[in-house]
Order: sequence, then structure tokens, then C-alpha cells
Amino acid sequence: MSINTYLGFDVGTKRTGVAIANSLTAQATGIKVIKHHKNGSTNWAAFDDVVSAHNINKLIVGLPFDQKGKEQTMTFIAKSFGKKLKNRYQIEVELIDEYLSSNEAKKLLKYNHHHHNAQRGDVDKQSSQLILQTWLNEKRFD
Repeated sequence: MSINTYLGFDVGTKRTGVAIANSLTAQATGIKVIKHHKNGSTNWAAFDDVVSAHNINKLIVGLPFDQKGKEQTMTFIAKSFGKKLKNRYQIEVELIDEYLSSNEAKKLLKYNHHHHNAQRGDVDKQSSQLILQTWLNEKRFD
């Protein structure tokens, strides 16, 4: 039985949360928040470090839709990011609806006794974990 490793991303214009999981445990963990450059360009060196540190089989990118399920500006940004990931690392990318993952992350952080104004990075990392965990749950690795 081979064990596959996955990275999940909560894409933002200032920061991107990163989570990791594998097919053995099917349990996502937020591992990093990557801050993008002040000019808005992607901090590829930081992504290179994360990807090269793990033997990744698949990349999962959260797609944010609005309350009516329609695409918004961030949806296009996340799709573009997914294409760039695939081209840069030659690793399969899957996109998953992340509707309300940031709100859920804030609730979880509050539930776990973090301050209600949790650091944005904490929220981004938790959101990436929720995105990847949702994908894992849908895949059911049994």
C-alpha cells in the first residue's frame, strides 16, 4: 500500500495558508502561512521550500464562491494559482469549493480559546486545513 501526501491551500492576495495530509491518516494539519511580496506577487521561493520538503502527490486549492455559489474575483485568483502550481511543480492540482472555510476557521479558533480577533495567519492556516480535510473526507480512503 502506497501512502500519498497532499498539500492544501487557502489562497489569498496577501497570504496563503498551507496544510498537509496523507492517505494513511487522512487527517489534515495546517503547517504554514506564506506571506506574498508587498507588490502582490506570489512568494514562489516559500512555496518551493514547502513543496521540496515533502514528497507531494497532489495539491488541493480552495475555490471561494459567493453566498449564491457564483464565482467572484478571488475564485479567478485561486484558479490561476492552481494552474501556476501545476505548471511549476508538475503535480496534479484539484480545486474544491471552500465556501465559508474562513468563517468556520474563525469559529474553531474561538472555540479552542483563541482570542476572537485571531491573527489572520492563524485563520488562513486553519482555513487551509479545513479545505484539505473537506477534500479528504470526500475521497474516503478506506
